[in-house]
Amino acid sequence: MFCIASFIVFAILALFSAQYRPLAKKAWYCVFRKITFRPCDINFDQEVKGKLLGSLMKRSPVCARFVYKRGNILAWIFVILSVWSLIYVVNAGLNLYVYDTCNPRDVQSCSLGGEACGIDQSGVRFVDAIRTGKIGQWISDPFVLFGQTVVRIPDRIKTWHAQEYVPDNATYFRTFDAEKPTAVEVIDPGCHYCGQLLENIKEAGFEDRYNLTYIAYPIPSTQYDNGYQFAHSYVVTSYLEALRMKQNTHNGMSDDWFFLETTLLGKDIDGVSWQIKFNTLLDDTQVEMTILDMLSEMGYDELAQDEIKALAHSDTVKDTIAHNRDFVEQKIRTIKIPTIMFGGRRYDRVVDPETLKK
Repeated sequence: MFCIASFIVFAILALFSAQYRPLAKKAWYCVFRKITFRPCDINFDQEVKGKLLGSLMKRSPVCARFVYKRGNILAWIFVILSVWSLIYVVNAGLNLYVYDTCNPRDVQSCSLGGEACGIDQSGVRFVDAIRTGKIGQWISDPFVLFGQTVVRIPDRIKTWHAQEYVPDNATYFRTFDAEKPTAVEVIDPGCHYCGQLLENIKEAGFEDRYNLTYIAYPIPSTQYDNGYQFAHSYVVTSYLEALRMKQNTHNGMSDDWFFLETTLLGKDIDGVSWQIKFNTLLDDTQVEMTILDMLSEMGYDELAQDEIKALAHSDTVKDTIAHNRDFVEQKIRTIKIPTIMFGGRRYDRVVDPETLKK
């Protein structure tokens, strides 16, 4: 094991200095003999130990004696940590390639990942595993997650034809034009980054060059009592789908798109974002009353508001949202919101205006 540890060290040092390359070659020769079930060259072990211990002896005889007595144990620890670190780096790199985040369980914890709201991929925490006796699941979760990452590699390299993912009841930001290409985005009305993407879309004039439509997907989460990552995104999505079913227009835009744009980018008379109010400042009753006030400003009288409210609470809308969830999780298989598809590419993050202009 000492020669394996030596090879790891000298192989790294050899990348930066030629003086370590002969030692790296000797170490590799020793490792090769080990993996072919032959004894290592004892002269190499003694050479390395002599140099290491000689250097340590000058600085700290106590440390030198400790290393001499426990050299093999330290070598085992070093090799195990090195292998674990390599596996971690490879896994993080593969996740970054496939998901655009190095940590699928917590996408916002990865500074290299794109801006997005993560979909709950959390496994069993160690403390909970001890408390509930799910140690086996805690051990197996990383391997399951790695397998899922490998399976999704084709998703990263395939050509994404947005028209294949257009929902049956699709509405478009602008009037549909058969001469224009299609773009589809997956959004959660409660996700801040969905609003940021819409801002970039408008800045780039993207909505004028593409037939832009959406799939509404309130992000589920087991961490909250209501079952969703944002407190009232399901309620907002229910009214959004109800308006989409009505297929009415307001100021040249379909009512659902007008409501969605207002929710993501609009502010109340005090300058507070509607999205922030829906997420954190209003309770269930206040959210629904606020939405009805929005409908009133859009020209819906009380009777029409009651119809939209009844539709929003209907099984038809519930089934539509359930279908959206199944479609996103099983066919698109994203773990980050927003997701947008256009030009044969898929982006699971906020796309900058420069890319949207291409």
